[in-house]
Amino acid sequence: MVELYICRLPVKKEESDLNKLLVHVSIERQSRIKRLVKLDDAYRSLIGDLMVRFVLKERYGSVKEGLGWRTNSFGKPFLSKYPMFHYNISHSGEYVVCAMHDAEVGVDIEKIGPFDLQLAKGFFTEEEYKQVLEAEDGLSSFYDIWTLKESYIKAIGKGLSIPLHSLNVRRQGMESIQLTDVHSNVPITDFTCRQYMVDSEYRLAVCAYQVSAESFKDQHRSVTFHQICEGLNIILE
Repeated sequence: MVELYICRLPVKKEESDLNKLLVHVSIERQSRIKRLVKLDDAYRSLIGDLMVRFVLKERYGSVKEGLGWRTNSFGKPFLSKYPMFHYNISHSGEYVVCAMHDAEVGVDIEKIGPFDLQLAKGFFTEEEYKQVLEAEDGLSSFYDIWTLKESYIKAIGKGLSIPLHSLNVRRQGMESIQLTDVHSNVPITDFTCRQYMVDSEYRLAVCAYQVSAESFKDQHRSVTFHQICEGLNIILE
């Protein structure tokens, strides 16, 4: 079963709280977070890490000391101490999202913002670009396709070595989505994509290996920042 957790950034963000929380993540993550200039960026990075721990505790009842954070040769993170637990994190604007599966999974969330649709020619196939131009809301259509492509690329774990225009996205609604390898013109059947609605200002897509559309939970699970802290027995005050 493919699961999706969503957390909104807390309204009140304090650097003092952030410093208290850093001790609950790895030394490497602490170092990365401390290099971030903007407080919102630091919270997004921290919440993503804590969400993984929160889900692990819910699933297994406890979290092992030292999760064995590793990355593959393309930079995709995984946990060596939980080989059957696959996850992926994405964040944008006010949201941090975490997708989980028993095999490879990818997730992408994007806040809809101004974008020169002419630039889509460099990332999209001719069919996709036509979809964007003919859509009633071209900007939303662009982000629909973009997040679907990104979720697939993140799922296979090969990063930017896979050009966005090397696959074609054809969608009929949020659950009927077909990916096709452009070079071979063969449908991609070992990965399945699904979109979820967060709110009208965002687009979110999940892609998972060896699953049917029915294997995606119909609803994402919303958790607050304080619920995550409480679940991990973290006291802020």
